[in-house]
Amino acid sequence: MTAATGAEIEQDINQGSEALPHGTALLEDQFTIDRPLGNGGFGITYLARDNYLDRNVVIKECYPEVFCLRQSRKVLVRSTQHHEKYRTIVEMFMREARSIAKMRHPNIVGVHRIFEDNETAYMVLDLIQGRDLLGIINDEREKLAPDQVKEILIKLLDAVDLVHKRDLLHRDISPDNILLDKWGSPVLIDFGAAREEASRETRAISSVLVVKDGYSPQEFYFAGGKQGPSSDLYALGATFYHLISGVAPPNSQTRMAEFAANNPDPCEPLAGRFPEYDNDILESIDKAMQVLPKARLQSAQEWMSLIKAEERRMKPVRVIKNDDLGKTLTRLVSETNEYVMNSEPRESLKTPVRPTEKSEDKVQSAPAWVEEFNRETTDAPPRTKRAALQHEGVTEKVTTRPGMLAEPAKKRKRGLLKFFSRR
Repeated sequence: MTAATGAEIEQDINQGSEALPHGTALLEDQFTIDRPLGNGGFGITYLARDNYLDRNVVIKECYPEVFCLRQSRKVLVRSTQHHEKYRTIVEMFMREARSIAKMRHPNIVGVHRIFEDNETAYMVLDLIQGRDLLGIINDEREKLAPDQVKEILIKLLDAVDLVHKRDLLHRDISPDNILLDKWGSPVLIDFGAAREEASRETRAISSVLVVKDGYSPQEFYFAGGKQGPSSDLYALGATFYHLISGVAPPNSQTRMAEFAANNPDPCEPLAGRFPEYDNDILESIDKAMQVLPKARLQSAQEWMSLIKAEERRMKPVRVIKNDDLGKTLTRLVSETNEYVMNSEPRESLKTPVRPTEKSEDKVQSAPAWVEEFNRETTDAPPRTKRAALQHEGVTEKVTTRPGMLAEPAKKRKRGLLKFFSRR
């Protein structure tokens, strides 16, 4: 990767050319950009076309704007001193995409492919047809029922629990990053700000930390802040605070300043204010949104236990590994064979059934076509290969023995009579 000159930087900034234009081909001609969907501090999201599978997809481009700019299609670092940090972020982006792709969950967006192009990295994700929670919050006609809100929370907690078990943080949970599909089921999207073992990489990524006022916890606002599962839970709590109350919570930095000054918390608790909701739901959200990390809920499982969600949580089905399945099938076949070989014959098989008078008549008098067939196959002159070839207009010297076709006919005759004698 090369560094851009000062004139190039000024030209591209003035043109506002951060996003790729409509019709841009990626990975040769496998994908085509339609239009940008969003632009954050870390990446740009596009609606695109998968030309091989003939379907629409979402493509996330690694584009940390603090370190880079675009010249034509290529991404250039603003300064050579940022080159190492930029490459660290691209490699982290690729590693995180692989980790997210392994998280198969109905409430987590699917990642289908990652690749490098234009001196940066891209991930290809599912296109979810639906609306984000922010749009629903702002639409007075789309008021969600308390039972539906609880169902959405339970599904998202199950998804976040899986994220944290994979040693990942989402780091950007907010109403605009939660979609409701056409069945009303939530899907957690935009892991572009995710950081595997984020606390170990704070120096390298401190310049591209993504924060959203009202949703990000206070430790997201400064480099070196200790981040963990409770950080994501704060953001999830703030999202549902906004969904239930209709008002976004105050900035966590403001809350922290008031806390340090021993002043009242500017964030009014939900508990006791919304009687249509179960109080355990409201109290759990308030606890997840505590200013100090140690005072919050520490895991998604802890949160689910508070709202008695375990009985409604999606239960994973135990999948037998291929090796185990092969061993199981081999054992079943072996046991079956042993049973058949060692079992005594059934009485119905040891004692022949005495035929009735009608059945004897059937054996003695075979259908007329059987006798005719036996007579024709026995009395007919053998048709040699020469005769067959002559019939087809081909002359060939063939040596045959008389009766070489009659013998199989006799065998067929005996077979037929034997067949009918058994009936």
